[in-house]
Amino acid sequence: MTLRDIEIFVTVCELKSMSAAAKKLYMSQPAISQAISQMEGELQVRLFDRIGRNLSLTYPGEILYSYGKRILNLVKEAESTLDDVRNMRMGRLRVGTSTTVGIYLLPEIIGEFRQKFSIDVYFTIGNTAEIEKMIFDNSIDLGIVEGPVHSRDIVVTPYIDDELYLVCSKNHRWAEKKSISPAEIENEDIIMREKGSGTREVFEETMARNNVRYKIKYVLNNTEAIKKAVEANIGVSVISRLAVKKEIRGGRLVKVDIENIRFERKFSIIYHKDKFKSNLFEEFIRNLYNYSIRLF
Repeated sequence: MTLRDIEIFVTVCELKSMSAAAKKLYMSQPAISQAISQMEGELQVRLFDRIGRNLSLTYPGEILYSYGKRILNLVKEAESTLDDVRNMRMGRLRVGTSTTVGIYLLPEIIGEFRQKFSIDVYFTIGNTAEIEKMIFDNSIDLGIVEGPVHSRDIVVTPYIDDELYLVCSKNHRWAEKKSISPAEIENEDIIMREKGSGTREVFEETMARNNVRYKIKYVLNNTEAIKKAVEANIGVSVISRLAVKKEIRGGRLVKVDIENIRFERKFSIIYHKDKFKSNLFEEFIRNLYNYSIRLF
């Protein structure tokens, strides 16, 4: 049976007339009769008793009528739900972000987005390499990352500029200097994120490009933990300005410049090149850019 067969059958049941059903469905009466006969042949049951000009449902016909109404109602419900999705009255979006974006940007962006649309936005946090893998596994729809993406199958769109700040404790010997030479960092204990982190990759590439030697003594995979360690004067670190602006403003951390060296990067929006970009997908990206205009 097809949905059209079920629609024909249910219409005949409700109108109790093949001619009336034919008129409602814009079909000929012979076509309606043939459709019912074909259904009876396929199912090997009689659906109607034809007594004179009257049609009455047989017991199998009553069973099929009950299921048929439920099926057609489910189809209407599915169409209505998909219409809601198409018009963003409901929906789901899965976003993956690297740590800085996930902690310091995305919650506010999602909060604003949900005020406009009744949308479920799920997000997960991982390093750039992990987010790239999730894109390939189709476990997320798009990602916002802070490190270089290496696959040609992933579309990379620049999002916002970021700068990593070298920070130290207010009790560190650099706190009064505010600026150091590249040579001064060579023997300093550096606290850094794990390999695969966008922050670490930018740091290492920048130092290599400037031929600066360095010593990573502690590796932590949590930015908040790194900030606390720096505050306690265990070492120094390079952290996104988004993550340390409150601590610098409050005097708990001190930004230190390195002569002629800046740690600059771009956050990027990424998704697989074959990903279908729904209305919701496009609208969320527009909201990301609208938020970025107000950010700095």
